[in-house]
Formats: sequence, structure tokens, C-alpha cells
Amino acid sequence: MTTHAIPPHPLLTLAADPTGRSLGLDFDLPPGTLHRLTLDGLWHEPLLWRATEPTAEETWGQLLPALKAAGLQPVLLGGARETDGDQPWDEELGPDMATDPDEFDAAELLAEWWADNTAPVEDEERGDATAPQHDAREHDGPRVAAGGTGTAEDTDAADAADDTATNGVVDGLADGEDEDAGPARRGTGSAADEVDDAEALAPYGIEWPGLAQPRIPLVDPDERAAEVAAALVEYDILTAPRIALVPAERSADILAAIGWLGTLNYDNDAAPFSAVLRSWEDRFGIRVVALEFDVLHVSVPHPPRTLEEALPIAAEHFAFCPDNIWQDSETLEQYAREHLVDKHNWSFWWD
Repeated sequence: MTTHAIPPHPLLTLAADPTGRSLGLDFDLPPGTLHRLTLDGLWHEPLLWRATEPTAEETWGQLLPALKAAGLQPVLLGGARETDGDQPWDEELGPDMATDPDEFDAAELLAEWWADNTAPVEDEERGDATAPQHDAREHDGPRVAAGGTGTAEDTDAADAADDTATNGVVDGLADGEDEDAGPARRGTGSAADEVDDAEALAPYGIEWPGLAQPRIPLVDPDERAAEVAAALVEYDILTAPRIALVPAERSADILAAIGWLGTLNYDNDAAPFSAVLRSWEDRFGIRVVALEFDVLHVSVPHPPRTLEEALPIAAEHFAFCPDNIWQDSETLEQYAREHLVDKHNWSFWWD
């Protein structure tokens, strides 16, 4: 009878060899720690390895080749709240709440979410159906700041940067307006309250248009992800970012693998979101490059170049995070034009 040795958990390998050399690295990992802490106490095995010091711009890209072979995915972790100081978020993980992305179909999820987001809302007092509610105070869906996660200072720096060297990555990261605002966030008001749904969601109206067509990456998706990760660090988009390593077969699975709770106001199960990210990874080449307490940053190797190309993707973003329209973009077309065309970074924010 032939027996097969069970490969050791890759993070336990790091416990025995903190340098990471046994994983195939040709340089030593920075000092780090294994993370098991969750909302409900210690998990039965490490969920991730995290560096204890802020990361350098190039670290994400340096770690990728050898670590992917070892079954680990790099991701930047950033602090998100003033109470965190210079520390990344810590206990907000819920692996016991996460199911399996294999249980979900991205097309079905997006169609269902689109229907939910365009369905009439029952008036609690009168018991009748009204138009879909746009006010963020009445809507529990996630909020998104796609393609714009920088400050005015970042914008000035980006304008002065060498576009050839960054391949347009910085343009997709730095288009904020308030120099004191930090990472750009959608407002709490609702600029689309008076806009009819059919008009706001033109050219589709309230009918789900289906999935956008795949796009062939013109550059290697991992190379683009390394550039986006470096820009997030260089332009201070993240607070005191640490590099982390997550045991996952693919980048899209990082959320479900650690039980990320950034989507808690929408769903406490990260698996459906990982399922959609898998579809985007397959069709658009996205990579999960950074996580904050309630912000997800993904890279886009070949973004849409025209409004016509961007609109079907914008429809998927509306299904995934409807407040990207309801907060301040007013229309799907405006969102597609301002936040998707030529943007190498999509950043989704749940408050």
C-alpha cells in the first residue's frame, strides 16, 4: 500500500524557519509573526503571517514567485482607523463565518444582487412598494471608491511621476480632492436620490445585462499587481502597511481564507465575494493586493480604455457594491467614465 506524506502547513514551515528560505526564497523574510487571533479567540491554525514592520515598496513583488509555489499569497495589510495608530487591524477576522467560494456561482450572485439593488422597497408604515431607496442611511450595501484612493497631495505627486515607469498605475490611485481626507471615501449623502433608476443605470435600465466579456491582459497580471502594490505604499494610500502571507490557492480566495470581515455590513461570509473575485480574476486578471479594516484594493492589468468597454464592468460593480452609484456618481455612465476607464486599481469600501 502506497502512502503519501501530508505536506506541512506552509505557515507552520515559517514557524520552524522564520527566514522563509525553506520555501524557496533567495533572501530572508523580514521579522514577522503568525496570526491566529479572531473575533472569537484563537483559531486552531495560523491564518496568516504578517511582518511586524512597515513594508517597502518592492516587497510584494519580491515575494510573489517563490511564495506562490509554496501555496502562499502576498497581500498588504493597512491600518484603517485612528485607534489603530501605526498598527494594522488585528482581531477583525471571522474564519468560522466563511464558507467555501466553490459553493457560489459569480454570475448567479451578481444577477441576484442586481435584482436586490433595483427592487422596490416596502414602506414600513404604509405597506406599499416605493422606488428603490438610494439614501445610504437606509441601504446596508457596501460602499465603493473605485480607482480613487488617494489624496490631493498624492495627485500632485502622481502628475509629476513618470507615466512610462508607472504604466498609468498612479493615475488610477490618486484622484482624491481633500488633502486632509486620507484615502478617498464615498460621502454619506446621496446625490442620486432624485435620479430615476432607469436613467441612472442607463443604458441597461433595471434589467441585469449579464456578465461583461473577458479582457485579455496586455501585461502580466502579477507584474501589474506588484506595480499597484508599490504605488499604494509609495503614495501613502495605506496606513503603516505590513506585508502578509496567506495560504490560498489563488489571490481571489484570500478574503475567504482568512475570514475577512470588511464586508460585515453587507454579509459576514466572505466566500461570495471571493467567488466574484475569482470570476474577475479569470476574466480581467485582477489580483487582491491590499486589505484594510473595511477596504479592498485589487489591481487591473488591462483596464477598459473606452466608455463602451467600461459600462458592462460598471454594471457588475453596481451589483457588487451598489453605493458606488448611489453615493455620488449619480449614474452608471459617470461612474464608468471617472472610475474605470484607464484605472489600474479598483478599491471597494465597506463602512
